[in-house]
Amino acid sequence: MAIGRRTVNAVRYVLEDLLPPALRDSALFLPLMYLAWGRDAPRSIAFRDHVRTMSEAEVAACYAALIPIMGDTDLNTACMDRILDEVVGGSILDAGCGRGGLVARLAEGYPNADLVGADIFPADPPALPNGPRFVEGWLGRLPFADKSHDTVVCTHALEHVLDFEGAVADLRRIARRRLIIVVLRERESIYPLNLHVQFFPYRHSLLNRIRPPEGRFVCELLHGDFYYREDLG
Repeated sequence: MAIGRRTVNAVRYVLEDLLPPALRDSALFLPLMYLAWGRDAPRSIAFRDHVRTMSEAEVAACYAALIPIMGDTDLNTACMDRILDEVVGGSILDAGCGRGGLVARLAEGYPNADLVGADIFPADPPALPNGPRFVEGWLGRLPFADKSHDTVVCTHALEHVLDFEGAVADLRRIARRRLIIVVLRERESIYPLNLHVQFFPYRHSLLNRIRPPEGRFVCELLHGDFYYREDLG
């Protein structure tokens, strides 16, 4: 059963902001890990220690185990509404689209747009008349030409990428007019309830990694997630 973003952020707030680190990183959390991950708990706990030396096939296998519990989208309502209001142009790419929930919403709101979703596990096209396309692609080396999409959106995906700066550079390469990024506000801990390798507990934690152009970006906290928008060119 998929867990909604509101619930995820409520649990995260309790575990990360209310509990002291000494308790949060103690072995008392091991039972919670097994409750969340089942028999995959040891692999999930060790993921961040080994991901740098894992093959793409091994990384993909770890994420394949999450597909049964994934929802259509990890976006909270505030971030979803902001994206729908702020995409521009006639060509839109959702990079790291998951099961395609955002692409489906964009197709409803922008029926004449050229919509593409990219992910390591491409989604099945939703039953919509304009037929969004889904392709296989890894963040950091997506199979698109320079400046090929007016708006590039990447939500709850960069947390999973070791080469964060390289992935952002690739998104900027593809975007012609606007780049939108959403990441979870999250503190790192020893026993994770996800497979994240990047963590952004503060606004500056994200901005210091993205290195935005002065005067051409916004970055704010929306219901527990950081929403970042950058205008290019």
